[in-house]
Amino acid sequence: MINYKVSTPVSTKLFPMFIVVLAGEAIFMHPFLVPRLYRSLMMEVWNVDNMEIGMAFSAYGITAMLSYIFGGPFADKYEPRGLIIISLMVTVVGSGILLFSPSAATLIVAYGFFGISTIFLMWSAMIKVTHQIGGENDRSSAMGILEGGRGFVAAVMSTFLVFLVGTQSDVDGGIVNQVYTLNSIYLSISIFMIVVSVVVWFGLNNAKTQGDKFHDWSLGKAKSLTKNINLWLLALIVLSAYCGYKNVGNYPIYMKEVKGMSILESSKLTSYIFWARPLMALIAGIFADKLTLKIKGGRFVTLIICFGFGAISQILLACGILPSFNLVLSTILLSSCFAFALRSIYFSVFGDFKIQDGVLGTAIGIVSLVGFLPDFFFGIVTGYFIDEYPGQSGFTLVFWFNGIILLMGLIASYACFKRTEKMLAST
Repeated sequence: MINYKVSTPVSTKLFPMFIVVLAGEAIFMHPFLVPRLYRSLMMEVWNVDNMEIGMAFSAYGITAMLSYIFGGPFADKYEPRGLIIISLMVTVVGSGILLFSPSAATLIVAYGFFGISTIFLMWSAMIKVTHQIGGENDRSSAMGILEGGRGFVAAVMSTFLVFLVGTQSDVDGGIVNQVYTLNSIYLSISIFMIVVSVVVWFGLNNAKTQGDKFHDWSLGKAKSLTKNINLWLLALIVLSAYCGYKNVGNYPIYMKEVKGMSILESSKLTSYIFWARPLMALIAGIFADKLTLKIKGGRFVTLIICFGFGAISQILLACGILPSFNLVLSTILLSSCFAFALRSIYFSVFGDFKIQDGVLGTAIGIVSLVGFLPDFFFGIVTGYFIDEYPGQSGFTLVFWFNGIILLMGLIASYACFKRTEKMLAST
C-alpha cells in the first residue's frame, strides 16, 4: 500500500480511495442493505418475525465487537489489499446459506458469521488505508469521501435493487415469485462483491509499500496503547457520535407519531436524510482539513462545533419550544447533518495523536470496541422510552438522553483539543 506523503497529488489519491469506498460499502450489503429495503420480503420468504431478525442483528453485534479488537493487529501485520479481498470473498461464500430459505436459528448463526467476516479482517484495514491515503493534510477529507462515498454507493445499489424487483413484479406491484426475487437480490450483491474484489486486486496492484512496517507489530506496543489517554477520549467521542447517528432512525417515527406526518411524508423525510449523508460527510471532511491548516487541532474544533450544534438541536426538540412545524423539521434535518459530519471526522485524528502506522490498526480496533457499544444499548434504551411513554413524553426522554451523550462528546473533544495543543506547543 502506498505511504502517501503530504505532497502526493490529490488525483493520485482519488482512485485508490474510490476502490476503498466500493469495498467498504459492498461488504455490508448482505447483512444491512437488504433488510433495510426488503425486511418484509425476508420475513415472508423465510417465515421469521421481527424479534428473530432482531436476534440476528444482536448476534452480529456480539461477534463484531470481538472482531474489532482482535482484527486490529491483522491490519498492522498484513497488507490491507489482501485482508479486504479475503473479507469480501468469505462474506460472499457465507451469504450462500441465505439462498436456501434459512430457519430463524440458521439466520442468527449466519449473522453471527457476518459479524466476523465483515469486521475481523476488513474494518481496521479499511480505516487504516483511508487514513494513510489522506496523508497529513487530507485525512478528514479522505474519511469524508469514505463515509459519503459509501452512502452514495448504497443509494445507487438500492436504486438498482428496486429496479430489479420491479422487473419481477406484476402490474399491481405484487412480487410474482418471492423466493426467486429474494435470491436474485442476494446473488446480484454477491456478483457485485466479486467484481469489487477483482477491482481491489488489480486497482491496488501497483501500490508498493514505502516505509510502512507491516510486520513490526508486537504485543508490547499494543499494550502501550491502553495507557494512551487520548485513545480513550477518542473512544468516548466515537461512542457519543455513534449515538447521534443511531438517533437519526428515530426522527421519522417522531414525525409520524407525534407531529402527524403520514407514512408517505415520513418516508420522504427518510429519503432526504439518506441523501444528506454523502454530501455532509464530504463537506465536513474538507472543512476539518482546511481548518487544521489554519488552527492547531482544527479537526477537534470541528468536532466541538458539530457536537455543540447537535446537542443544541436535541435540547430544542426535548424542550418543545420550537414554534412551528417547519422549524422542527429543519432542526431534525440539521441534527442529522451534524451526525453525518461527525462520522467523517472522528477516525481522522489518529495522526493528531501521533499514533504510529505500525499499531494504527490496533488503535482503531480499541476505539471501535468502545465506540460502537451503542449497538447494544442505544436502541434498547430509546425503544423503552418510546414504548413506555407514548407520544411526546417518550421522545422528550430520547432527545434529552441523546443530548447529554452529545455533550459528553463535546467535552471529550475539547479535552483532546487542549491535550493536542499542549503536545504541539512542547514540540
